[in-house]
Order: sequence, then structure tokens, then C-alpha cells
Amino acid sequence: MKKTAQPFSTNFLEMGARVKVTEPWPARTWWIRIGLCAWLVFSFGLLAAAQKPPEHETGENADSPRQRMDWFYQQRAYPLGFIPRGARSHALQQFNQMAEAEGKAGGQSGSSQSAPGVLTATPVPGGQWTLIGPEPTNTPYSYPLTSGRISALAVVPGTASTVYLGGAQGGVWKTTNSGTNWTPLTDNQPSLAIGSIALDPTNSSIVYVGTGEENFSGDSYYGAGILKSTDGGSTWSQLGGSIFAGPFQTGAYYGGGGRVGAIAVDPGNNQIVLAAAQVYNGSNGPGIYRSTNGGTSWTNVLPNATGTAAFFDPTNGTIAYAALGETGGSSSNGVYRSADSGATWARPDMGSLHPLPTTNVGRIALALAPSSTTTLYAAIQNTSPFGSLLGVWKSTDSGADWTQLTVTDFCTPQCWYDIVVAVDPANASYVYAGGSANNGTLFRSPDGGTTWAEVDTGLHVDHHAVAFASDGSKVYVGNDGGVWSSTDVTNTTVNWTNLNSTLAVTQFYPGLSFHPTNPNIAIGGTQDNGTQLYSGTLGWNNVTCGDGGWAAIDPSTPATIYAACQNIQILKSTTGGAFGTWSSAQSGIAADRSQFIPPLVIDSATPARLYFGTYRVWQTTNGAGSWTAISPDLTAGGTLTTIAVAPSDSNTVYVGSSDAKVQVTTNAGMGASATWTDITSTLPNRSVTMVAVDPLHSLTAYVTFSGFSGFGGDNQGHVFKTTTGGTSWTDISGNLPNTPVNDIAIDPDLPNTFYVGTDVGVFSTINGGTTWSTLSSGLPTVAVLGLKFHRPSRTLRAVTHGRSVWDLSLKKRRGQLVSE
Repeated sequence: MKKTAQPFSTNFLEMGARVKVTEPWPARTWWIRIGLCAWLVFSFGLLAAAQKPPEHETGENADSPRQRMDWFYQQRAYPLGFIPRGARSHALQQFNQMAEAEGKAGGQSGSSQSAPGVLTATPVPGGQWTLIGPEPTNTPYSYPLTSGRISALAVVPGTASTVYLGGAQGGVWKTTNSGTNWTPLTDNQPSLAIGSIALDPTNSSIVYVGTGEENFSGDSYYGAGILKSTDGGSTWSQLGGSIFAGPFQTGAYYGGGGRVGAIAVDPGNNQIVLAAAQVYNGSNGPGIYRSTNGGTSWTNVLPNATGTAAFFDPTNGTIAYAALGETGGSSSNGVYRSADSGATWARPDMGSLHPLPTTNVGRIALALAPSSTTTLYAAIQNTSPFGSLLGVWKSTDSGADWTQLTVTDFCTPQCWYDIVVAVDPANASYVYAGGSANNGTLFRSPDGGTTWAEVDTGLHVDHHAVAFASDGSKVYVGNDGGVWSSTDVTNTTVNWTNLNSTLAVTQFYPGLSFHPTNPNIAIGGTQDNGTQLYSGTLGWNNVTCGDGGWAAIDPSTPATIYAACQNIQILKSTTGGAFGTWSSAQSGIAADRSQFIPPLVIDSATPARLYFGTYRVWQTTNGAGSWTAISPDLTAGGTLTTIAVAPSDSNTVYVGSSDAKVQVTTNAGMGASATWTDITSTLPNRSVTMVAVDPLHSLTAYVTFSGFSGFGGDNQGHVFKTTTGGTSWTDISGNLPNTPVNDIAIDPDLPNTFYVGTDVGVFSTINGGTTWSTLSSGLPTVAVLGLKFHRPSRTLRAVTHGRSVWDLSLKKRRGQLVSE
């Protein structure tokens, strides 16, 4: 999937000049910098990936870099221009304290006591969330099964069958049978965003995991330090929290937490560990960090630019290599060598006859040949034009002299996002290089880089990880679609085995839609894995475009389904949504400014009427046959993020925007003559994530917000209610943690009972928001971007950005609402 570069960097102004950020950016500076970033990325023309489904099915050629930033990262950073360091860790700590207190109070984990006859929306023993998939996703393409974005792989030495895998926000998984079955290991850890995995070479039961996905994209989630297990992943401890995550602190900048893209353990002294990090935490900047006590404490030994690689010579732990590779360029970017186990570093090519380039050097992927440890390969991203491949270089003298290789471009135009190089441990002549480009995404050289051939048949694009069995008998690859393996490491023809059948790491966006009566039918959109149809089994079907976004099922004719994909792309199926039954349904909509994932909703009372949001509201009254704009610009320069039609009054429609505007019309039926009222009034100046309207009262509505309070005089919560159509608002956030609230579901059968999905889990209230309780028993601690309530079956459905979709059954019993 074509991506947008991450809008924050520690050492540069987006993709421009090198700047050291020492304080939060003023709002006006933030918008200038985002504009600069967007202009630069647009100018470099992000093209479609090769080996992908046709554009009319995926819409991937329409992927807008700026809108991806606007959608995922800016909603959390607006209006500050930054995400407070450690904010998620702090919210998760509060979540855990709430769950513990509820367990002590009610004698059961995640529950709270209530007086006899009082309705309660918290679980009772045995009530847990259940995974409903995708596990996996079935596709009609050359890769028949997908799962989600894989960012890290590690194979246990001495075996080709035991492997650890890291999802972009899906946590760590383990297989002991070569990927036939995968087991999640970190569902309840502080971060499920994985950047790297490393095994202690002297004891493979010791596993290090760098949290925070270091792939530089706008939706790469930040981490919470380093996780360590000494029992093969059964239990974990969190390390480096104060360095890589940081305390919750006003004014602390760097994207909410660090991202650790590589970890290495000294083969001669397993107390020495290296970590390549992208972090800004007070005096602790980006670079290569070193621990001499097994990860308990860390020191930045190679600072000034983001570390993108770190490893030891497997035969001599005193020798270590690292790469600094700031994607926007840095004078510190390059390949470094240490002769004292990573304590001190130097550029071995400085002063040599054939050094690596020093201009236009961006992200660096670095690999060593285990069977010939003086042989290194470096794949380098170009900063001008940004995102292209500067080249691949080879050194046979430990990094002193380098020779540029002639290679087929495998990662332009997004080498900043997906670029990986790896060497067969048994044969230094076999080199793999991967990414995503129109002329191929994974290549192999059989002769040390002299010639290259494409070997990606049957693979998804966007490669991030390549790992070999220690004897070179098998290779594993991870990309935006999941994980594959091959035993044809050196064979002329490379056949791949799909290993996605038991992985549930799909990254969903909000806007999933239920069948009106059958909870076993639903449709929702995902990151780079299409718009997917659920039919009651763990295996979902990729049926149309993707990145997929909001969807709508016609409540009166459920065979009619609508899907809104990235940017402005609306499709319609009248035969149940099967692949190949979709046609374009956006006639009349202009090329407006819009979200990367724009809102699309259906009027349940008048299903031929739908609404679509750009910076204004578009309406169709003929089932998406044609569209008409029925509003002016309803933002302050941003885009619409949510639309809600009052179930009891089709004329009443509410909208929210990325820049904190909430507006309403009470005469939507008048089409282009509809009038709109700004009802933002006392609401927070933060991005609106969702608006919901009471099923019976059109003047009663709820608004949820992203971002973080506690800055610039904003001490308000994240959930608000009006009973007057927006003339006044009440903060009903109660004791919710200070974390983005992404969606709200109203329980129509129980008064004052609501559910919210947040970046740390699901919460419920039974008293209108005065107090909230955790509602996450069995649910991984992952961002819940969508939360939908199916009234006929009383099913609550959580849509996550990294751990697929989960259901909780809520039943009324003896005056209580319980989960089953």
C-alpha cells in the first residue's frame, strides 16, 4: 500500500531542513510543516505498487499521502502538533487501575457491583470478548490469504519451525510448526505496536521486543519501550519505559512514545544489548542505545539520527554494526562499526577510496552475511527525489570500502517505508532485497549482488521483514499482507507457502456496518487488505477496494451494500457484496478536500438517501445514482470526519470535523437548500471522531473526540452530550482515561447506558457518563477504532486497528445487563 511518510521526525522538518525539536510546535507552525510535508510527498508522486489487484478493485492508485496523515495522526495530534510522550502508557495504567478496582469491588475481574434490580453494563464472570476474525482474509488475487501488516520476524536458531512474528499493531505471535498455527503472546502488554524482535544467541528462550513500529508512516503507532521474556514469550517485563516511552509530561514531544526498529544481543555477553531507536525524550534523542545489564538501563551511544539497524558479528561479539538513517536526511546518516561491543562507534568508510555516499542519504537497511562476516550490504533510500532508491552497496572489508551494485529498483517511491535486505546465513552469495515498486517487490541475487531476479510471485507487496532459519534451509518474509515462507532459498524457482491462516492482525478503520437482523453478516474496511465481508466464520472475504473505509448495508434491502474507500471512491453492490459485483457510485461528487477515510452513512428510515463527507456534505436520494452537495464548507479548513442521521427524524443530520467543528441541519430533506447551524459552542478544540444520535430523540446527540486534554487550557474530556440539538453540551467523560475516544454506541434498551471504544480498550457507563467501567475482558489492549451495537442480537462489536474484530454478547438477565 502506498504510504505517507510519518509527519514527525526528531532531526528534521518533515522532509525538509534538519531541525532539532525541543518544544511543542505552535499550531500555526504545525500546519505550515504539515503543508510542506504534504507538498513534498505529493510532488514525488506516490505510484501504485506492482503485483497488486487492479486499481478498480483496490483503489490504491488514489492513495493520498496527506489524507492518510490527516486521518490517523493528525486527529490525535490536533491542535497541539504533537502527541504527549507516554500518553498512551499513562491511559493504560489508569485502565488497569480501574479494572483492578472493579475486580476488588465486585469480586470479579472487570465487573462492578450493583444493587438488586439495577441494570449494569459491566461483565460478569465468563463474559469475554470473542474474536470473530478476520483469521484470515480470503482474497481473489494471486495471494489467496492475507492477515495484516507484519513488521518483524525472528527464527529460533537450530530450528526452521519456531518463529516469532511482530504485527504493526498486532503484537507478538509465535509458531512452533512453521506457521501452520500462530499463538498471540502480548495481547495484554503495554504496546502491541511492534518494531523489532531479537533472540539471545546464547539462550533462545530470552526474547527482546522493540515496541513502536519504526516504518516512518503516518499510521505507524508509537510504542512503550522494550518487552523482554525469559521463558520463550510466556511472560514479559517492560524495559526502558523512561527512555523509549517517557512519563506523562506536559510539553514532552515525540509522537507519544519511541519506536525501536532493531535490537541485537552480544553473542559473547548476553547482558550487552543494542537498540536502534526513533525517539525524542528530553535529553534522550534518536540513535543507537546500549544496555550492559540485559536491558534494565540504556545509554545512547550513537546519537543524532534515527537508528535503523543494529547487529553484532555472530562470530565475534566485540564487533558490532549499526546504521543511522533519518528519512529526511541527516549529516549523521551512514553505516557505523564498533570494535568494543557497541560502546564506541566510527564510520569505517571515512577516508577510504570508496566510501558510501554522503548526500541524499535517507533510511538505510543493513545486512551482514553470517557465513562471511566481513561482507555487508546496505540499501539506501534517496532523499531527493524523496522515497526513491538511492542504491544498494556492498562491502567485503567490514564497511571500509563499498561498491555500488546494479539492482532492479524494488522500493521506489516509498523506500522510506518498506526497504529490507537480508543474506542467506549458509551462503553469502544469496541476497534478498524487498520493498514495493511497480517493477517488482522482492528480488534475489545468487551471485553476491551481481545479478538479480524477481521472486515475489504469490506475495503481497510492501515488504518489511526477511528472516532465515540459521542453517539457511528456509526463509520467511513479512509484508503488509502477512507472512510467507519458502524452502527454495537457493533454488532457481522460488515457491512460497502462505502462513496467514491462523493470524488475526488485520488493521481496520471505523465505519463497519451490520446486517439489520443477522449479526453474522457485516462489512468493513481495512489497511491495505481491502473492504472485507463477514459471513459468520473466522475467514472474511476481501470483496472490493482497499484501503477500505466506511460501509453501509441497506436495512430494507440488505443485499444492497455501499463501500467508501480511501479518498473519494464509493462503490455499490446489489447482490450481497460478493467480489466482482461492485460498480462505481460517486457520480456528481467533486474532487473535494477530504479525509483519507471519509465518512459514508445511510439514512435507516429512508435507505435510498445516503450522505458522504468531504469538507461539505453530499447527499444522494436515489441510492447513490447521483450526488448533490447540500452544505457549504462546514469546517475551519479541515475535513469532515463523521456524519450521523437521527433515526427518529431523517431531516436532522449532525456532522463533525477534523478541526473540532460540529454542525447540524434540521431540514436535510431540502437538499441543496438545507441550512446548517454551527453548534460547536463549548466543545473542545480537538478532532471529532464520531457523532451518534439517540434512537428516539433527534435533539439528543453524543460527540466523541480524539487528542489529549491538559494542554493550552483544555481540561475537558472526550465524550459530550446534548439534549437540545447542540445549543448546550455536557461533558460526560467522567473517569475515562485521557486518551482518544474513537466511537460511541448507545444501548437503546437501557437508559443512560453507552459504550465507547478508545485507544486503550472499551468502556461502559450505566449512569449517563458520571462513571465508566472497563469492558475489555479478553480483548487485546489495542486501539479500538470502531464500536457498533447490534440491537436484535444485543451484540457489541469492537473493530480494532491491528487485532481484527471482536464480539461481546450482552444479555439482560434478572434486572441486570450481563455479558456472555
